[in-house]
Amino acid sequence: GAAELSNILPIRSPGLTPGEISTHTVPGTLLKRLAMGNAPPFFIIGSDDLSLRWLQSHRAALQRMGAVGMLVQAETEAEVRRVAGLAQGLPITLGSASDIAQALGIRRYPVLISANGVEQ
Repeated sequence: GAAELSNILPIRSPGLTPGEISTHTVPGTLLKRLAMGNAPPFFIIGSDDLSLRWLQSHRAALQRMGAVGMLVQAETEAEVRRVAGLAQGLPITLGSASDIAQALGIRRYPVLISANGVEQ
């Protein structure tokens, strides 16, 4: 509910900003875990316009692959609701992704992390 949401807002991920990325490979150990099917593909997005456009244009593919999302930047409940509305049922957790991003060498979002590597 709204009370729970206000406890975690704003969501911020220091070191991560919206922007273009070039596709790259994921460090070996994580790639192995993803390739073995232990982890579904996951995507990192914010509530910014670039992330929202990316989510809209990739939603069908994300749903087909069973991807799980993480909303890593949102200031208000309205922003969280906008992302949830665009996700149309895709599972999205809320929280900082600074640690994950650092481990993967990611500084920009939106991104999809899968057994194929990191891509936009």
